[in-house]
Amino acid sequence: MIAQPKYCLSALTLWLATYFFSALVWAQVSEQTTQATTAVDKGDSAVAEEVLKAPSAESVIVQSVVPVKSPNDDRDYKYIELANGLKVLLISDPVTEESAASLQVAVGSAQDPEGREGLAHFLEHMLFLGTEKYPEADAYPQYIAKSGGSHNAYTSLDHTNYFLSVRPDFLAGALDRFAQFFIAPLFTEAYVNREKEAVQAEFLAKIKDDSRRSHSVVQAVMNPNHPAARFTVGNLDTLADRPNQNVRDQLIEFYAKYYSADQMSLVVLGRESLAELERMVAERFNAVPQLVRPEMLNSQPLFLPDALPLEVRYRPEQELRELRLTFPVPDSRSYFQEKPLTQIANLLGHEGRSSLLSALKAEGLAESLWAGENDYGPYGSSFVVSIALTEKGQNNPELVKAWVFTAIDIIKRDGLEPWRFEELKQLADISFRFQEKRSPASLVQTLARNLHLYPAPDVLRAGYIYEGFDQSLLELYLDYLRPDNVFVLQADDKLETQQLSPLYDTPYLVQKPKPLLALTQEQRDQLKLPAPNPFIPGRLQVRDTVSKSSLPERLIAESKLRLWYMQDNQFDLPKSVIRIQLRSPAVGVDLQTRVQAELYVAMVLDELNEYSYPAFLAGLGFDVQATARGLDITVAGYNDRQGLLLTEVLEALVSPRLESSRFANVRGELMRRARNGDKQPPYIQLFQQLVPTLYEPAWPSAEIADAMGNTGLADLKNFGRRFTLNSQVDMLAYGNLLPAEARQLATLVGQQLTQGRPINQKGKLKLLTSARGGYERQLSVQHNDNALVIYHQADSDRYSDRAHLMLLAQSIRTPFFNSIRTEQQLGYVVFAGAMPIAEYPGLVLVAQSPHADARRLRAAFDDFISQMPEWLADDLDLQRSAVLAQLQEKPKNLAEQAGRFWDEIAAVGPAGDVDFQRRKKLIKALEQVNAVTLRTFAYRLFDPERRLVLGTGPMATEAEPVTKVTDLSSFKASGKHYIVP
Repeated sequence: MIAQPKYCLSALTLWLATYFFSALVWAQVSEQTTQATTAVDKGDSAVAEEVLKAPSAESVIVQSVVPVKSPNDDRDYKYIELANGLKVLLISDPVTEESAASLQVAVGSAQDPEGREGLAHFLEHMLFLGTEKYPEADAYPQYIAKSGGSHNAYTSLDHTNYFLSVRPDFLAGALDRFAQFFIAPLFTEAYVNREKEAVQAEFLAKIKDDSRRSHSVVQAVMNPNHPAARFTVGNLDTLADRPNQNVRDQLIEFYAKYYSADQMSLVVLGRESLAELERMVAERFNAVPQLVRPEMLNSQPLFLPDALPLEVRYRPEQELRELRLTFPVPDSRSYFQEKPLTQIANLLGHEGRSSLLSALKAEGLAESLWAGENDYGPYGSSFVVSIALTEKGQNNPELVKAWVFTAIDIIKRDGLEPWRFEELKQLADISFRFQEKRSPASLVQTLARNLHLYPAPDVLRAGYIYEGFDQSLLELYLDYLRPDNVFVLQADDKLETQQLSPLYDTPYLVQKPKPLLALTQEQRDQLKLPAPNPFIPGRLQVRDTVSKSSLPERLIAESKLRLWYMQDNQFDLPKSVIRIQLRSPAVGVDLQTRVQAELYVAMVLDELNEYSYPAFLAGLGFDVQATARGLDITVAGYNDRQGLLLTEVLEALVSPRLESSRFANVRGELMRRARNGDKQPPYIQLFQQLVPTLYEPAWPSAEIADAMGNTGLADLKNFGRRFTLNSQVDMLAYGNLLPAEARQLATLVGQQLTQGRPINQKGKLKLLTSARGGYERQLSVQHNDNALVIYHQADSDRYSDRAHLMLLAQSIRTPFFNSIRTEQQLGYVVFAGAMPIAEYPGLVLVAQSPHADARRLRAAFDDFISQMPEWLADDLDLQRSAVLAQLQEKPKNLAEQAGRFWDEIAAVGPAGDVDFQRRKKLIKALEQVNAVTLRTFAYRLFDPERRLVLGTGPMATEAEPVTKVTDLSSFKASGKHYIVP
């Protein structure tokens, strides 16, 4: 039970009194805010600046702190607290091309009233749908969309987070609209009734989501009095109007009771100075009321006394083999400087030689393992070990548990050594010292949560602090990792039982725990704690600049090997990115060679995992992917040991062990993932069919799974002997490297990966560009929801077509959502956007609905398109500015810049010249679009005879001529094609 405040006034009365008092006192502030917003919206930044320089907001600041930041961070920070208790972190970045804000309320689904489960989540939905100052339901999303930004929110057990990103010139206007969520939302009755349908659609859309289904099983067996044991999403039953219980009234009461300024944290990042941001925030958010609210306490444990140990099996929808061990532990948030659970997770979740995962793989029991904290905020905590099992492990869970508890015993006996703490501290210090810029939208969300967790001076560095090795603290937490204090949950797709979890109907079975098995000494000897990490970088100097080129230079231009090189002169980091593309005639010829490449790469990655895991921990990673062209290889991170890792990766690629003991399990894991593609939500299943329908070479996941089942180890060995024959390599070396070092690495790559004379593979990759005339594919999905995906393909890949399509997608994104979702409530998943395939421009319209079939969805799409000429291009300049801002945005970090360079290199064939000016050409094409050309382009693009329709049921009327696509190979061979460079 939540304790009630000892006041005679109701929470609603107090909120209203506070609100009107704030409105009276801050009338001048509100007037200034309105004037400034109007000025900004009109583009008059000078007027806005003068208005916001008014001194009246200064008195609302009661505390100010400058947090500790990374030496590599050139942003300025300031923490302030407003008079109403709102915690605020201001971030000034004069060169940012994206401004962002996030407000987190320390209130979540744990506060849902009894019988109103999902109310906090419903409230999150409603705050977007109009305020007193901006009453239109789409006023906020329209403003954000026209700024080229994005917005969203989520509700958790202990908090609700709202976030947005906009172009810098729109920050003041966005904050003015955003602040009103927390001052004067309307809760318009019509939208309350409509948005209940959206919550219901969200609930039904994920009714077969295995994470939610398994969680419903956990909720069914945990302490029913714990907040986490309750349904949190909401549906039409929990949100229905009842006699003397109108849900709108209860929404307002919940808002008035809990949405108090002193329970909120706000982070704002913009181009403005800290002083300007301070005024901007104070004048808009000081009117958020501070309430007399009930204390939000929880003394309930996750599981009832004597309930543990407990074991439960459940049947998933997907083909999953997971064993999850959950140990309730004390809240560790106050120990953020010591990080006891992080230390334990580092040892138990290690993937290097002689680790727990290494032993489980050697025994044929598991494929992957994760260990770490599951934090319930102020409502408790747990330590989780999650293991992806093989079929053998699925049949021997007791043996797997024996290995886990043996590893825990070894940690208790030998793992509590100060040098391990110092190693983690050293790695964290290096990471903090050379911290790279994150995207503003991601950063503000993280920091808004941090403001609730850590002291203001540590809000930026809390995750990197390791202060004071405390062995007794580690022993305290390790003592909770016992066989009699564990909840074991096992996914079993063959389970037969009549017992179902509430709402999600997940079959589950509670079973009595068996006595713990004992491993033999020989088995125990396989487990050893990690040795000191050999990949911790020692040379962290940034090289003196020898080249000031703004674009990569081609240092090697041979028929077999081309190398582009650029020394970084932007980010000043001791890091590099190496990208390699191997174009092999042995890959992608047919389904068999594509599957062989996938399996071959998976075996190599499996072999390299033990060696590379310490490098990963030390900030140096790699990846290898099979593609339709061949193989893509990436090595990125601190360049001190980069050459060593690249050498090992190349040697494993050309001379892998290909152990028969691992092959069956690796193949089985890939087949399982491929088969699970047919268990995804309907709209995702439709998306997964788009590329195989139009692109060559590409196949549906079911065909890939079948082909893998017919591929043996001998096929992989044969593939390994020929995948480098007649191949070509393109390579990019970018970062803290000198030209001689880049050449040396390229020589190594060429020696290992190229043999024979290169073969011209022009025409290997192609895209069907004549999917016209009412083509449709109907798919059967195992889900009660229906879905529709309509793909509209441009006439060509010319810059003009690309520019028009990007602008059209930007223009219709929010109106499409507002029409299909907000107004018609046809589904929770609704969106429209650009979807190029192999860089050929295209656009998709998507919806998933619990009650409308594919035919009705298509009719709604058609109605939207028919009404579009009435408003399309009315705000052309704003929409164009939004797209231009995205294209002109500068990379925020080394990896992002390397990715842009690599996109240009990978976009051309071996005979073509790399054009690093493509983005500028696209910008020029955008600038030439006008209202007439955009409407003409839209008319041609949305011609019903020029679309491909994918749905979960019949999509056309009885009389409508439709060509159904059944044989993909014949369909893709039937028309004109775009030849991918």
